[in-house]
Amino acid sequence: MKNVLILCTGNSCRSIIAEALINKYLDGINAYSSGVNPSGRINPNAKKVLEENNVWRDNYHSKTLDSLDGIDFDLVVTVCDHAKETCPMFPKAVPTIHIGFEDPDGKEYEAFEVTFNDIKTTLLPRIEAIFSGDVENLLDEEKPMQKNVFKTNEGVKINFTGVVEKQQIVKMVQNCATGACECMSDDTKKKIKNMQVDGKDGDVELKLDGEVSKEEIEKALAKSKVLNK
Repeated sequence: MKNVLILCTGNSCRSIIAEALINKYLDGINAYSSGVNPSGRINPNAKKVLEENNVWRDNYHSKTLDSLDGIDFDLVVTVCDHAKETCPMFPKAVPTIHIGFEDPDGKEYEAFEVTFNDIKTTLLPRIEAIFSGDVENLLDEEKPMQKNVFKTNEGVKINFTGVVEKQQIVKMVQNCATGACECMSDDTKKKIKNMQVDGKDGDVELKLDGEVSKEEIEKALAKSKVLNK
């Protein structure tokens, strides 16, 4: 039996949902969750979405990592940026991955349904693949960023996968919009009418609308200081 820890900040929404989904659908894996700064409560909408999908257990609650002392974890998953940055040290080396999800806290119930589905379709296959030894789904540290550029009817689309954070791409776009970007020529910048970032950490999509070519964008990406630190 494998033990997985899902770590976030408040342990009230995302990590609780992930814990419940793993325990429901992944055989041979026990999931636990905790917070870096636990709120001490589960968001009512998080509980509701779990109940409506028949994955709620009454023992789920918001808690500190200290309450899980004595459990040897085989994998730690951080699901928010703050948890990633403050992930604690463990008595023994534990593989860690980061897969960020939008925080539904403070939003309408529909946002919790989106988070539930995102975690189910993104996180569960990743964890299952890691424990099955699927080399295409290794830990983040072993899977470098991939940039795939496609020509579309509207312009160009870039898919970023692997070790990539959504905020990293947002920053790159902001630099272009404010003129701080040095990777694109002025002619290329003038061709781009709109830039839109979608997706999540590990799987980000950037759409560039305008009469811009795939080759121009590939050259710009190769020069980007944000992407090539």
